[in-house]
Amino acid sequence: MKRRAAPKKFLLKRPAFWIVLILIVALGSAAVAHEMLTRLANREAAVKTISKPKPKPVKLTAAEKKVAKKYYLSPRVTAKAHAAKVTAIGDSVMVDIKPEIKQVFPHVLINGAVGRQFYELPNITQSLKAENKLADNVVVNLGTNGPPEKADVSRFLKVVGNKRQVYWINTHVPSQKWEGKTNRLIASTAKSHRNVHMVDWHDFSEGQTNFFASDGVHLQTNGAIAYVALLAKTMAE
Repeated sequence: MKRRAAPKKFLLKRPAFWIVLILIVALGSAAVAHEMLTRLANREAAVKTISKPKPKPVKLTAAEKKVAKKYYLSPRVTAKAHAAKVTAIGDSVMVDIKPEIKQVFPHVLINGAVGRQFYELPNITQSLKAENKLADNVVVNLGTNGPPEKADVSRFLKVVGNKRQVYWINTHVPSQKWEGKTNRLIASTAKSHRNVHMVDWHDFSEGQTNFFASDGVHLQTNGAIAYVALLAKTMAE
């Protein structure tokens, strides 16, 4: 009895077979893609559902509204400044603008002196800390009367610690050669320390001659307003 020969594989050579196979694969891929897109859409809808509500508008008192208008501050910045506890240490520039600082920051302790140098800052800060007068926010306005040294900056930051925030206002002393050195040190210190922030008064006031008295350092009334407003906005960021 003769054995039957195996059937030849003509099916693979037929175009119809390949067309059907391609359709099956394409339809399967489309189904998978549709399922993935559906899941993604459902996920986005869920995220929108649990998204954070819009913050409530800040309500200011009548006195706070006057401050916001005078210093060109938003309600949010005004409210933050009014609530902030601040210790401000500086030289004659800070002495001159005490009224403006206290108006925007009612919970501020100001320690200023004419002719003060930066090397005095570590000891002043240590004394305030020992008296429990060093707030969570420390504002520094020094460098007008001479450039700070890195060693004094390190001593100051060691006293302050890592938890307090330091806002160091840079200088506008166009007649003195140390202006650039001082401001570069402030910028580099802020860059290398997460809790140190530069308040860029130098760039903000550049060309604003109406801000300054004849010496180009001490401030007229509109300069004092701009100075304190810049500080408040920087602290609110």
